[in-house]
Amino acid sequence: MPHQNEFVGYVPGGFDMLHIGHVNILRAARERCSRLIVGVATDESLIEMKGRPPVVPFRERKELVAQLRFVDDVVTDFSQDKRVAWQAHPFDLLFKGDDWLSTPKGQKLESQMKEVGVRVVYLPYTPSTSSSMLRQFLTTGVATEPAQA
Repeated sequence: MPHQNEFVGYVPGGFDMLHIGHVNILRAARERCSRLIVGVATDESLIEMKGRPPVVPFRERKELVAQLRFVDDVVTDFSQDKRVAWQAHPFDLLFKGDDWLSTPKGQKLESQMKEVGVRVVYLPYTPSTSSSMLRQFLTTGVATEPAQA
């Protein structure tokens, strides 16, 4: 088994409305591997998973993530099945927020990754900011503010 610093890490995500929670998980993932690949989900994939399109279009989300200095490579993530990503861009560790820990979706992910010899590593989720919270604010907070003349 490679030394810890020789691992290739993978972080999948939508990265809609890039925020500090995204930066925290990507930075923490990079500290645990020698090369960090980030899979940015396509608009179609996010619509399939969440039932709504992202606020920020795919190409822009991918470019924003690519500009982070601790990210080595950004790839397109087409599928909820991360074995598909692993086949296209092999990695040793897959990083997710610990909000997935001990959930049905986390258990499914762990099982699928175990099939290809990948270990799932859970990193602290940043509860103060999420894309869902930002989306809610944009749709309710801004819409209810009186227009300034």
